[in-house]
Amino acid sequence: MKLKIKLTIFILILLFLNGCNNILSNNKRKQGVAIFSIKYETTKEENPIVILLPNKMYTYFQDNKLSTVVEGFFGTFRMVMLNRPDLNKKYTIIKVLDKKYIYETDINGIPYSSSEMKNLKITFLDTSFNYKNFNVKIAAVSCPSIKKDTFWVYYTTDVNIKYGNSNSPYYKIPGVLLKFKLRLLGITFDVNFDKIEKEKFDPSILEVPKENYQYVDLDQLQHILKSFL
Repeated sequence: MKLKIKLTIFILILLFLNGCNNILSNNKRKQGVAIFSIKYETTKEENPIVILLPNKMYTYFQDNKLSTVVEGFFGTFRMVMLNRPDLNKKYTIIKVLDKKYIYETDINGIPYSSSEMKNLKITFLDTSFNYKNFNVKIAAVSCPSIKKDTFWVYYTTDVNIKYGNSNSPYYKIPGVLLKFKLRLLGITFDVNFDKIEKEKFDPSILEVPKENYQYVDLDQLQHILKSFL
């Protein structure tokens, strides 16, 4: 009986240490590619274009630089949300067919992704739990353009990326988002973290394009995207 008890305690300690190591490894990671799954609450009957949209989102990070990439329409559309705290800037970079646009603002400016999520209300809850090897906290969120009911946003402070959330409508949440909703181009996205797949990638994904891009303001960018869709 004593042997079984000792064995059980030993196994529990191993599991605990393994969990801590997973979390610590996430803390120490300074470079990688985070993969998110995308589902659409907007149906194809409401907007047929959703059948052409991607089911994955990729976030590339190195130190405090961060680039989130979504591609769709068989490669004819590409959106990049780029954070460059070292330049005190953030960018929305759009490629539609052969047209290329950049919306630039300072790191604390209003991100393009907030344009369809007005009157966002965030209530921080005093609770946390383990989610996919991260310590996560929860915020209760309401947004009239998405749904009337409150929905939950998961975020973590395990990954030490400064301004990692500044290019999203949830820029007031102090952490990296793992589960959240977006409203863009009249479509509601349900985004959920899957995994961090690898550490090395082409560093150019974190750079601001220098050629063949037209700089536009927020109103111009909204008009361009609405005309395309």
